[in-house]
Amino acid sequence: MRRTTTIRLLILLTGPVCTEAGTELLPVPVQALGREPSVVQLMASAQAALEQGDLESARASLERVLFQEAANKQARLALVNVLIRMARWADAESQARILSNQFPVETEPIYLLAQVALRRGDPTAANEFASRCIERGDNRPEIYKVLALAEYLLQRTEQFEGHIRAVLERNPRDAEAQYILARYLYETKQYQQSLSAFQEVLEIQPDYYKAHYYAGLVYQMTNDTGRAQAEFLAAIRIINSKQIRYAWPFADLGRQLADAGELDAAIDWLSQAIHNDPTCPKAYYEYARALFHKGPLPEVEKMLIEAVRLDPGYTDAYYLLARYYRKSDKNLAAEQVLARFKDLKAHPVPSPYGLPRQ
Repeated sequence: MRRTTTIRLLILLTGPVCTEAGTELLPVPVQALGREPSVVQLMASAQAALEQGDLESARASLERVLFQEAANKQARLALVNVLIRMARWADAESQARILSNQFPVETEPIYLLAQVALRRGDPTAANEFASRCIERGDNRPEIYKVLALAEYLLQRTEQFEGHIRAVLERNPRDAEAQYILARYLYETKQYQQSLSAFQEVLEIQPDYYKAHYYAGLVYQMTNDTGRAQAEFLAAIRIINSKQIRYAWPFADLGRQLADAGELDAAIDWLSQAIHNDPTCPKAYYEYARALFHKGPLPEVEKMLIEAVRLDPGYTDAYYLLARYYRKSDKNLAAEQVLARFKDLKAHPVPSPYGLPRQ
């Protein structure tokens, strides 16, 4: 019973969480008659929380499991994955290191450390961890994908292409590997090739929401706003149906509408972006940008300060904040923020999310 529960939990953690339409999943009671719930009950509670998209409750239940059984490998693996999904990078790294110390011969904790390093914008550490997995004989495609992404971020394009194409040679229908290649083509401004690659991803996996989103970006760059909007909306439908935290298509749809002068609709979509993922700096920046069309309202400053708090290297946010202060006759503040903007332009800081700023 316990093994079945933990396996189901790990399956939920490795992919997006969703519930079937019309079905309400109730959490499993974790305490009865004042007694401390058992490990099985807590794992079941975490599973139910994940099915409802409640990552915080899942985290709490898994931590209670580990309080009872510190060496419970499945629970700690699950906790690391939950923390990654919550973008709690320091906590995820700490738990993965504990796991690595408890099970020093296993490569899964090292792979998780590579994932966290990549998401935190540290490709050097991600490369080292992924290489260590391969040195220990772990040749899973997932390892090579992390290694390829790290090498791309380190501008080792030849090594990147070699690793990602090696994965695709083994399995041409690996949607994630195809997506990584498509992203590479997009980032290197090979837009038509990238669009074809994103469409290939969607042929393999029609609900690959990130492929819809980036296809929308390509259409937007070619001024095909109708198709761009359709792709953003396709991504949003999947994100909402599967309760995924991914605010980027909401933010870009809002930006598109703001640029078209549809400010109320834009602000509505950007509010949804912030609600979908309160940790996404772009959502706050685009909200402020749309609102700034109406004038230097106080909420513009609030949104931009949150954007730079989440991403201290967000140059566009600093520039818009300087403009806001200038229009608000706060010249000293404007000069200070503009100086910060110029310093960041001269000495760029990587995004703490491991993602290119758009």
